[in-house]
Amino acid sequence: MRRMILIALLLASGIAGMAQVVTKEKALASGVMDAMGGYEKFQQTRYLQWDFFGYRTLTWDKWNKQVRIDYPDGSLTIITRLDRLEGRVYRNGEPVTDKDSLNSYLEKGQRMWMNDSYWLVMPFKLFDPGVQLSYVGKGKDMNGNEAEMIEMTFQEVGATPENRYVIYIDQGTYLITQWDYYVKYWEEEPELSCTWSGYEWYNGLRFASERSGFGNLSNIKVLSTVPESTFSRL
Repeated sequence: MRRMILIALLLASGIAGMAQVVTKEKALASGVMDAMGGYEKFQQTRYLQWDFFGYRTLTWDKWNKQVRIDYPDGSLTIITRLDRLEGRVYRNGEPVTDKDSLNSYLEKGQRMWMNDSYWLVMPFKLFDPGVQLSYVGKGKDMNGNEAEMIEMTFQEVGATPENRYVIYIDQGTYLITQWDYYVKYWEEEPELSCTWSGYEWYNGLRFASERSGFGNLSNIKVLSTVPESTFSRL
């Protein structure tokens, strides 16, 4: 009888251990989101605005799935829906009216938003549909800090489903300290690696502004309102 109880305990212990391995990456991802202000707060936030390394300014209406992209020299403004080809484009202050040119710019705007927003809000995208997480293990980031690593791959989602990311997470704060980006998930060497730093709070959400080797995501704003004309005209 005692032997049967011992075997049962060992089996239960083994099953619990397996469950811990399976859920490790999800626990880390949840910790990351909580450290950034929480997924619920992110969902409740309507507008995000930021400058993408000085190249362009994005104003994103999350609720209505639209974005405005302004070049700092005034040469281009794209106002586009994110769920369909619909919007307005201005070149040097003049509206683009040719249908083919307009659609081309709208597609360009959608691609820029996909790229630029991921550099800012990736920590809140860890549980998106089609995202597959796996636990890599413990290691050190580029600055020599201890971190736990999870891997992100994608299952038939996004414009580049063959990408792969390895995310480094501080074991104490749950803040992301680095990401490695692979163009193809099977590649052994990343296309780029950079640290995430400069964390600050913005109206209840936390974002990292500094990317080593690339510069800063500046003028980050979490907004409840924007001017009425933001998504309607230049």
